[in-house]
Amino acid sequence: MTVQQMAPDRTDKQRAEPTAPVHTQALAEFISGLSLDAIPAEVQAQAKLDILDTLGCALFGRGLPIAGTLEAAFRPGDQNGVASVWGDASWRTSPATAAFVNGTLVHSFELDDLHHVAILHPGGPTLAAACAVAELDARRTGADLLVAHVAGLESSSRIGLAAGVPLLLRGWHNNGVLGVIAGAAGAARVLGLTPVQAQNALGIAGSLACGLMAAQYGAMVKRAHAGNAAQVGVRAGLLAQQDFTGIAAVFEEPYGGFYSTFADEYVMAETSKDLGTRWETLNVGFKPFSSCGSTHSTVGLVLDLQREHGFGADDVAMVRVDASTATAEHVGWRYVPDQTITAQMNLSFASSVALIDRECFVDQFADDRLTDPRILALAERFEIHGDAAIDAKGRDARHEVRVRITLHDGREIAGHADAARGSARHPLSAAEVSDKFTDLASRRIGAARAAELLDTVDALEQLDDLAPLWRLLTGE
Repeated sequence: MTVQQMAPDRTDKQRAEPTAPVHTQALAEFISGLSLDAIPAEVQAQAKLDILDTLGCALFGRGLPIAGTLEAAFRPGDQNGVASVWGDASWRTSPATAAFVNGTLVHSFELDDLHHVAILHPGGPTLAAACAVAELDARRTGADLLVAHVAGLESSSRIGLAAGVPLLLRGWHNNGVLGVIAGAAGAARVLGLTPVQAQNALGIAGSLACGLMAAQYGAMVKRAHAGNAAQVGVRAGLLAQQDFTGIAAVFEEPYGGFYSTFADEYVMAETSKDLGTRWETLNVGFKPFSSCGSTHSTVGLVLDLQREHGFGADDVAMVRVDASTATAEHVGWRYVPDQTITAQMNLSFASSVALIDRECFVDQFADDRLTDPRILALAERFEIHGDAAIDAKGRDARHEVRVRITLHDGREIAGHADAARGSARHPLSAAEVSDKFTDLASRRIGAARAAELLDTVDALEQLDDLAPLWRLLTGE
């Protein structure tokens, strides 16, 4: 039976004795000791798909205006490092800056991976941090990078399973908060930290975690939460390598600990549950739509209903969506045109543009669509409600939705989705993930280089030298 723990009364700040770091220590030992041989073949394959998807998202991001903003902010005075900025052959920088830039690019257009239950995009913080520190040592191999990626996905996903929904409902952005654990785990494993050092890396990263969910309302900074998490992971790993200490029981501390501070309730046991036997990497999904993951069940369902019943967007009089309270609060607010991020985080806009275009990918969020009168009019016809019956099914049902579409001719069309397409319950195929990568990457680096990069990632564990990967990522 799972025990749900409540955050303690913060007026009681006295600690009678040192808190035992049972779960923190177990997680650190897992990170430090993980080897390629211990990772099942199917988990390795899923992790490579996650790396591929993450790189495709980042390379697409390199062509967006945000990439120029990052370069203008960070490149002056920081050009002589060893770490690569993906998609740029001319910019070498410090590992921390590279992690910040690359992690931000991964999350720059709401395309990156998603653990739907942990409520986390773990690939960006993990890979950006792991790659940044891997470039410090030419001896690092593709196997090292692959193992580090699994360490990051496994660690951060468990923290999300422990506290993801309460953390989100409290106003934290899971990717910014949980992502530091992904980055720290990835960096720690690449650096070959001891269990004690890895524990310190977790304790440092957890203490530096942040990310406010109000950033979804038109703020560019939401994109940077993944980059900041990756940067924190790099700094935590490098500091721990020098025996800089973090909070030893960062997850267990009842006052000022990670869970007790960020969430009103949490399941402590999830932190280290079934490490090495249950692989959460297999539950990391991939996005077919370029919008917040909490919109995907509805977007996919309205597209399915449209294909099945043949109605057009102009035929729609009203759409009622019954969803979890978390989904309704996260993405169910009234859409008012602002920046691209606002449209991508809004269920009414994403579903409306999908009904109009019969698609919901990158071109649907071009600047000229944000104020499109036809989209705005249709978005106003959406009613989104939190449903106690869905809430009662628990966190696994967070993305369940029921949709009822009323047409102008009086017909009503109803449908139900238990989870989103692309989630672990309804996964994309390996071919679909590869096609998504090819589409995104080819737009920036051309089809030939994208194909070579795909093949390189597919055989990542066979690389004795990571230099070919760096060359493909930068175009050197």
